[in-house]
Amino acid sequence: MSEVKYSLNGKNFKDFGVYVSESLGLVGLLESKNITQYDWAEYHGISPDLRKPKFKERTVELKCFIRGNNWEVLFNNFMTFVIEVFSKPGTQRLHLEPFGFKTLPYEVYIKDEVKPEKQFSDGEMFATFSLKFIEPNPIKRVLKTTLDNFKLSYEIDSETEIFFGDGTKQVGRGNVSLTKDYSSPSYENSGLSLVSTSGVNAEYFQVYAVPEKATAYQFSVEITLQTSKNVILYVIGRKTTGQYVPAAISTIYEGLPGKNTISVVKELNMSDYGKFIYKVLDSGGNEVPGIVYGNPRIETAEVVGEWQNMLGKEKIIIIAGNIEDLKNLQSPAETIWNKI
Repeated sequence: MSEVKYSLNGKNFKDFGVYVSESLGLVGLLESKNITQYDWAEYHGISPDLRKPKFKERTVELKCFIRGNNWEVLFNNFMTFVIEVFSKPGTQRLHLEPFGFKTLPYEVYIKDEVKPEKQFSDGEMFATFSLKFIEPNPIKRVLKTTLDNFKLSYEIDSETEIFFGDGTKQVGRGNVSLTKDYSSPSYENSGLSLVSTSGVNAEYFQVYAVPEKATAYQFSVEITLQTSKNVILYVIGRKTTGQYVPAAISTIYEGLPGKNTISVVKELNMSDYGKFIYKVLDSGGNEVPGIVYGNPRIETAEVVGEWQNMLGKEKIIIIAGNIEDLKNLQSPAETIWNKI
């Protein structure tokens, strides 16, 4: 028999003896934000600006009951399902699969206190409770893939959040171009560059480092290519001793004609270095004809959320933000929802 399946961070509600009796707010039109309006004295009524309506956060409530063979089982299931999950950092992934149809995903956090409201026994133990969630960035495009490594690129003027379905996320804005490798968590950069350009020629950028207490850093540079080319970013670090050593090497990046951003995250002791040289070569280690460099950056990076191993599993990816402005999406991942 078909049913509506609910899961939280990849774990089915029913695995914890939890069942949903009623759901509120998962679908339907969201509440609009305040609309700018003009009140002209010489005209009747008002003139609202409805060109690009924006919406508030999504509020979801799931009315649930939980069962267990005895009170101890019920209590342990409740603590594991609710307390343990929502003690984790970041938002949590809620999935709704209605009657075998396409998955509806939500990145949520818990809103109110959760506690059993009723308890009664007739052989088995039962309790009822409500889960009240907030999805802070509710307008999204949804992708699906079974690939453990894939490229994602698109263009958008505003900031978007990319939730990869493994518990981690990144922020993308402008010319977004990344390769997602599910064998390790994704890092989110701070958005604040720690370097200033000291010199540039046709072959490399040289930038000075600003020592920080962080341990993980994202090195990135924009490159303009004449033709499609598989390239690799090499970051050569000059230590305070004067020795030049490889500091970071990216994976192979499938560059497209035009502007690309190539990056690599590396854990290192920044105070050991005085400056860095950026060099982008093709996958065979050769110079790239006509390459143009720009905007070298070093940013602190951290894992946002709690990473889950998703290798070999189906992944649901959320791109959340002003999705109506998203252009030129390119990825082998399948789009299952253009905008929800």
